[in-house]
Amino acid sequence: MMTRMTIRLWTLTGCRFNLGPRNEPLDAMRTLSVTLAALSALMFSGTSLALPEGNTIAFTNCELALPGSTMTASAQCGFLEVPENPDDPAGKTISLHIAVAGATSTDTREDPVFFFAGGPGQAASETWVMIRGTLDKVRKQRDIVMIDQRGTGQSHKLQCEVEDTEDLNAEINLEELAQQTRNCLAQLDGDPRFYTTTIAMQDYDRVRQAMGYEKINLIGVSYGTRAAQVYLRQFPDAVRTVTLDSVVPMELALGQEHAPMLDRAVGLVFEDCRKDPDCNESFPGSLTALNELLQGLREEPRWITVTHPTTGKDYDLRLTAETLAIAIRFLSYASETQATLPLLVHEALSTGRLERLATQAMLVMGGISEMIARGMELSVMCAEDYPFLDLDADHGNTLLGDIFLDAFQAQCEVWPQGAVDDHFHEGVITNLPVLLMSGERDPVTPPHYAAQAAESFSNHLNLVARGQSHSVMKHVCLKEVVTAFIELGATEGLDTACVEHIAPAPFFTSLLGPRP
Repeated sequence: MMTRMTIRLWTLTGCRFNLGPRNEPLDAMRTLSVTLAALSALMFSGTSLALPEGNTIAFTNCELALPGSTMTASAQCGFLEVPENPDDPAGKTISLHIAVAGATSTDTREDPVFFFAGGPGQAASETWVMIRGTLDKVRKQRDIVMIDQRGTGQSHKLQCEVEDTEDLNAEINLEELAQQTRNCLAQLDGDPRFYTTTIAMQDYDRVRQAMGYEKINLIGVSYGTRAAQVYLRQFPDAVRTVTLDSVVPMELALGQEHAPMLDRAVGLVFEDCRKDPDCNESFPGSLTALNELLQGLREEPRWITVTHPTTGKDYDLRLTAETLAIAIRFLSYASETQATLPLLVHEALSTGRLERLATQAMLVMGGISEMIARGMELSVMCAEDYPFLDLDADHGNTLLGDIFLDAFQAQCEVWPQGAVDDHFHEGVITNLPVLLMSGERDPVTPPHYAAQAAESFSNHLNLVARGQSHSVMKHVCLKEVVTAFIELGATEGLDTACVEHIAPAPFFTSLLGPRP
């Protein structure tokens, strides 16, 4: 039997905020979680839509939900039928789900925001429930349009039912992974070849036309930045502004650099810890020491007893290097959880106790599958990225090792691959205003990715948030910058002074949080 971690190995390219185990005394983490939920509940989108007269989609009131949580948001939803195979318009059709959060003021603009979710595999309408507070000021004057990209959410979701086992002690078996991929493929009601980004962006423009919009503003996060760039390349005349948060450059084959980029981010966390007197005094750890710990686990996994974070029962766990590395990767996705890494790693290195880090692993391995449409994820990455990967690359000296590349190969050798344009991985050339944002300590899309993408944007502004991680638009400073950028419709004259004052979350000096 194979651990659930194996089937979820690369569901890590999108935005995920990991808040730590409920059963551990990380009080500051729990407070942060409750605060975020409360802030999300403040937003209500029961406003009327300022749709153009040419709109042909019937919208009705609806309630959006974030899978795996109790968080919801009101919106207005509709559907648009599109051909599954764009070259066969008379053949099978699928329904695209469109959700709109209407502008909250009467002084509305005619150019809405189209939001592109991450993943690949996340649904925009579900992600909106989590990020709506980030765009509340943008939304005062503009409708926010969320299209569930084909294969996600309520747009003919390509989801795979896999064996859901609590057995975390099973060995990773790539042959078993390939077989589960075949089983997934057999379950799908759809042809995976037609769920690529290029085809999906044709859907987006069908929606734009059906809603009667002449110009739209694009906002993409993580994989959503690739989708936004593909839309921009295909339909430049329909775009007014482009906002890219945690940028995937078109030249990148997703997955190739996951392992070295995690080491880069964790190394920066330890470097910042050394510069902080309290953190350096308490936790003089290093990336080298952490790598040595994982290397020891690769040679000899360790049996430990942990308290299961959801059942409260004791659980005997055979802890492997892969399990621990993926837990560390999830903890690296936000500045707030990066702030706990020196504490947790120090405890593991100094006492040999791995229970707390292991509990994090159990948490991060359990709650993500509902948010990601596995079939759509495979359809995108096996067509657009796998053929361009260097499978001979050796990442054996990194925290993650070679497991991502091995898993890619096991699954994509099974999965049907859609057609990809010869120029797909070339940079998108535009003179439209483009705002790019990155987190200095992002383990997935570091700042030099944005710099690479910006080389073909003649009218761009590229911002780096010090000490921040993945998906930085939620920071109060960058939220203001994004709002002003879209309102102004230009990169010149934009006030970005607050970016210089962005700082990382303070390091935890105990399980109760940072030192007062």
